[in-house]
Formats: sequence, C-alpha cells, structure tokens
Amino acid sequence: MLPRPDKYTSYYSKPLEFFNELEGAVQELTARTGVRIFNFSLNIEEHATTTGYSLPAQILDKIAEDNDVIFVISAGNTKPHDIRREWPSDHFDALKILASSRNDTIKKPAESCRNISVAALNPPHIDGVVPYALSNYSCRGPGLRVGLKPDLAHVGGSGTVHALLGHGLLSLDTTGKIVDGCGTSYAAPNVAKTLASLDHAIEGVVSRETLIALGIHHAVLPDSLNDKNLRNVTKHLVGFGIPKGSEEVLNGDPAAITLVFANRAINGHKMSFKFSWPSSLVRDGKCFGHAKLTIVSTPRFDYRYGSEFVRINIDAALRQQQKNGNYLGRLNAIYTPDDGDGSLYEKDQIEHSFKWSPVKVYEKTFPKGVGPTTDWSLDVEYLARDGVSLPRNGVPFTAILTISDPKNEKPVFNDMRQMLQSLGVNAVDIKTAARVVPRV
Repeated sequence: MLPRPDKYTSYYSKPLEFFNELEGAVQELTARTGVRIFNFSLNIEEHATTTGYSLPAQILDKIAEDNDVIFVISAGNTKPHDIRREWPSDHFDALKILASSRNDTIKKPAESCRNISVAALNPPHIDGVVPYALSNYSCRGPGLRVGLKPDLAHVGGSGTVHALLGHGLLSLDTTGKIVDGCGTSYAAPNVAKTLASLDHAIEGVVSRETLIALGIHHAVLPDSLNDKNLRNVTKHLVGFGIPKGSEEVLNGDPAAITLVFANRAINGHKMSFKFSWPSSLVRDGKCFGHAKLTIVSTPRFDYRYGSEFVRINIDAALRQQQKNGNYLGRLNAIYTPDDGDGSLYEKDQIEHSFKWSPVKVYEKTFPKGVGPTTDWSLDVEYLARDGVSLPRNGVPFTAILTISDPKNEKPVFNDMRQMLQSLGVNAVDIKTAARVVPRV
C-alpha cells in the first residue's frame, strides 16, 4: 500500500488519495478472503485533539462500517526530542514524568471511534526497564472528549536500547531478515492478531461490535499501571489494558461464566434480561463474587457537531432487585474515582462513566455480599440527543457480562447454565453461536 517515501508523490498526488486506494484494497481482500481485521500501523504527524475529529479518522470510520471490518491503529510515536524518561517503579515519579512531557498525545487517525487504537508497552525481560509499563515513545490520551483512546495496549519494544537484547522485540524486515525494533506500529499487530484469531475461531460471522467487545472485555491492566494512585492517568495510557489470548477468551473458566448478548436497540424498547445470581455465590441471602459488564455499540455519528459527534448513547446496567420491587444498579464504570460515582453533571458522566462513548466497561467485586434478593436484571437502554431519533433498523450493540468467583473455587459456570436452562434460555457456546443464531 505504501511506496517508498521518495516515491510517495508519484503514487498519490493528493494527501488523502491513499485512503481511496485503501478502501479499494479492503473491498477486494474482504470479498476474496473474508478477512475482517486490518492492521493499520500508520499515523499522520498531527496530534488528535479533544475538541475535534480528523478527516482521516472519519474516513476510516466509514470504510470500517461500510465493509464490516475493524482497523487496529497504532497510537503513534513521539518525535525523538519528545521521548519521555523511562517509566520508574515509583508511581509519584511516574506522575511527574507525565506532567512534564509535551507533544505526546495520540496521533491521527488513532482517535477513530469505529476502530481500535493501540499503545506500546515495554517487553518483560530487559534489565532496567519496568515490564509492561508504557514505552517512553508511545503516544497517549486523552484523544477524545468521550471514551478512551487508545483503547488497548501491547508490547511494542523498549525505547531504551539494551546492550545485548536491543529493543527486546524481534520481527522480520522486508527482506525476511530478523531485526529488533520498537514502536506502536509493532504493538498494533499483536492486538490485530488476537481479534483475527477470535474471528477465525468463531464459526459463522459475528458482528464488529462482538469482536471489539470480546477483546476489550477480557483485557487486563499490567501490574505496573494497576494502582489506584495512577487510576486517573492509566486510562489515558493503556485504555482498557492488554487483551488476553483468543483461546483464553473463548474457553473461559469453571469458576466464571460469560454471557454475550448481540442485538439492536430499537426506538421505544429496552432490552432486559432477568436472572438469578449463581447459587454457589449466595450466602445468607446475599450475593458475592465479581461482575464485569462491557457494551460496544455503533451509534449514529454526525461530525458536524465536533466533539459531540456521537448522537445516541447506548448504555448497559446490572441491577439487583430490592424489597420494594425496584432494581438498584450495582456496578461502577472502571476507573471511577473512590470519592464518588453518582455525579449528575454531564462533564463528570463523560469523564468517569463513559457517557456518549460507544465503548463502556463496568465492574464491581462484592466481598461482603449485596442483598436483599438474588434476582438481577441486565438492562440495555438508550438516550438520544435533542432532535435525534434511533434509525428504523435500530443501533447494533453487543453486551458481555461475566460473573465470577474471585477465589476461583465455586462452580459458577454450572450454576448459571442450570439456571438458564430452567428459564428456557437457549445458551449456545460462542464458538458456534454465530452459526446457529441469526445475526442481528
């Protein structure tokens, strides 16, 4: 796709002409091979802003939606004179480094909201470099006013060169020679591989929303960044974390169950799924364990509204029935500050609760149990901006709910499967679900 730098103008006479070629190539490859995941290790030398949305990002949005594909985009690298000091083991020192850094926000089109952007992390085996910390060259968020960008992170090589191991990440150059290197362009293919493996392992065709949701739902924060003192900055460094391998995502664990709901939000309707908490996690009428809920949707975008281009908010909640018959929400958005989660201010809901973001993740652990009933409801709702209505065919979404035993002891999977069978729910293994359940 990309010619040598000195030949670029002879191939593409206009700056954005490359994207026309890209769209044609995607259409051809998708029709010929069925491939749906495209690595996009390419950035424009301009930083994304929280007040706008670039034309290249808009173009990638359209190509992805029109062709039912996903681009996995590198977050971008800083210029050599803007590289940060290596990530320290002391969190306070890390915050000081971030506060003093300049010109290191993600580069266009990594803000694309129909696709995934990826930051780079250090490799785990180099002396003097903190394992899985943000690489010192990796661009960071915030990249948008809503949601998290970058979305995920993966190993991209160390910016500090080791005497023996180099950047600590090996790859092949254009001649097939093994070389070491670093960059977010190396991190993005690692995530693309996981999404492609998921798509390949599931029979039939699953939605873009499902593939993105599976990758994000099963992502974990690296130990070096999983500290409450870093919570407000971690989300802008690595997004939702490092995605697990496809085999671990699809095979699950006996002490947990993951339910995937792929549907469409329809005007005037709300999706509600009523169920009972796993019996092995119930003691003295209280529900214990851990719950995590992810929802990914494809709402209407209107770029004329700048940073408010998302016109429909699709949200999900996990609620427990109370004695008065009402249902009480039990989960918090990840990265919610400890000093509160119930602010009614729009700016706080955007900052901490993913309002207007097409991707949302909530979770909570119940070490002391919550009551007073074992009756729960998973609800998916929508909110449209003034003058906006849902499309006639609805807004596609995928909601993923995992209920687990943090101690990894209780038979949660079998409990929930028996409960679902008693409700007459046809629960199908996700690896074959797309073959036996019509796509929405």
